[in-house]
Amino acid sequence: MEDLGMLTYRLTGVSLSIAITAGVITGWGAADEVQAQETHARQAKQVPELKRRQDTVKVAVAQMMIDQAKLNDENDPVDELIPWMDRAEKAHADLLVFPEYLLGAYHIDDPMIKKLRDQVRKRNLNVIVGGWEYLPGQIIKHPPKPKTYANTVLVIDRGGNVAGKHRKMHPALGANSPYCWPPEPGERGEHTMVLGNENGVIDLDFGRIGLLTCYDGYFFESFQMPSLRGAEVLVWVNARGGMVEPHVIQAASFITCTHVVASNQSVGCGSAICSYPGWRLDHAAPAPGEEAFLVGDLDLKEIRIQRRNNRMLHQRRPEVYQTIAEKWQPWTAYPDIEPFRYSAESTAAESAIDQ
Repeated sequence: MEDLGMLTYRLTGVSLSIAITAGVITGWGAADEVQAQETHARQAKQVPELKRRQDTVKVAVAQMMIDQAKLNDENDPVDELIPWMDRAEKAHADLLVFPEYLLGAYHIDDPMIKKLRDQVRKRNLNVIVGGWEYLPGQIIKHPPKPKTYANTVLVIDRGGNVAGKHRKMHPALGANSPYCWPPEPGERGEHTMVLGNENGVIDLDFGRIGLLTCYDGYFFESFQMPSLRGAEVLVWVNARGGMVEPHVIQAASFITCTHVVASNQSVGCGSAICSYPGWRLDHAAPAPGEEAFLVGDLDLKEIRIQRRNNRMLHQRRPEVYQTIAEKWQPWTAYPDIEPFRYSAESTAAESAIDQ
């Protein structure tokens, strides 16, 4: 007989599946199937109704960076964002997406954030921009004390309100390793920040958006989770020297049934606007090191029809995806391969810094 992972027999009119795993045989009868379906039905979660909506949204993306030499007591990061907000206002954009990190270090109640909110309100925009949010009561210092800050994306609505935010869920680290892993000895930065636990999903006046930050996008669950919670437009903010990969953007759009908008600092490139189903990028900034300003219209009326009827959303089987929620160590399959290690000189240098 062939070595099959699953054999299905018809016994006395009842379909019985026999799973063979490592020599263990388990039965799964019709009664078990009915019970599983009933359990799944009980656990199904409805998404809150969308109360505010537009049929289309005009999105602007700023691929840029802030020259730190221009910042002083009279000029803060918000001043460097204002010209881009003016461009978005003139383009009649509903949403302006900036890259990651631009606000620098801040508390949510700082005068700089109030200034940002006032400037957004004056221009009748929704604006997304990121920075280093320090937790209430924590002193801003460099390097920061571990677990006192987060890499946070703020969403400011047309009224100048902080409509929501997203804290980066996966820290980028190990930059001097060819694998970006493991963390370097004594590494600081995102390795010591407070991590987010779920995507920001926020209702704005045109519809519902979902947020993810830079390295979050290398974990596909980060695209899937906000889509399942009702996001129609996924916004992926970045600040990296390389390119925001178009194949990741396009695959995310197709598989999650969403429009995807990506931003990057102009130290790199790849900012893009991608409409569902992701066959191509509607607008893109592929030239590394260059500023760009993208503007595009996304059809929200059609994406809602698609999401109402999308076969992948209807045919999901979370009861069979439990493996993904477990902590696996796939690398243990290769005990004969030596893992990457930093040089003794690098380790000694980092230890000296810690002293």
